[in-house]
Amino acid sequence: MFMFNRPFFTALVAASLLLSACQKAQDAAVAAAVERATGAKVDKNSQQVTVKTEQGVLQSTAAEEGQSVPLPANFPSDIYLPDQHRIASVMDVSGAQVINISTPAAMTAVFNTVGQNMEKSGWKREMAMQSGDGGSLAFSKEKRNAVYYIAKNENGGTDLTINSAQEPE
Repeated sequence: MFMFNRPFFTALVAASLLLSACQKAQDAAVAAAVERATGAKVDKNSQQVTVKTEQGVLQSTAAEEGQSVPLPANFPSDIYLPDQHRIASVMDVSGAQVINISTPAAMTAVFNTVGQNMEKSGWKREMAMQSGDGGSLAFSKEKRNAVYYIAKNENGGTDLTINSAQEPE
């Protein structure tokens, strides 16, 4: 499976924090801290953050509270998304994508539907793990991987983080 190196992962986490930062001074402080810690170049424009490192580029977009951002045009069409969903954020990390979504559907139903639909689309289930409040599913297809992290949210619905990546050559 696709793995992030430590400086790039640090930049990824920092970009997430930067997206949630509200004040310009706070944005500038977080950006400066990321640049010092990782050597990355950080650019924040409204709801979008771009972090550039020697290992690649991270682009992240987050929705305003209660809103949704568009799915990236290059997001694989054979990766299942629940019918009713709101996209809270999207990240592209040098070709690997991370999508955070929420749906009003119950967690167990989402977990089962994801598994069924991914397999129906030709994905091979590599791992399935479920507890009372969440679960994980991992799939592979050709030289691609998709991993779902599924959790019950406080509204009775479900939050999903979907990681999609091409295996390095």
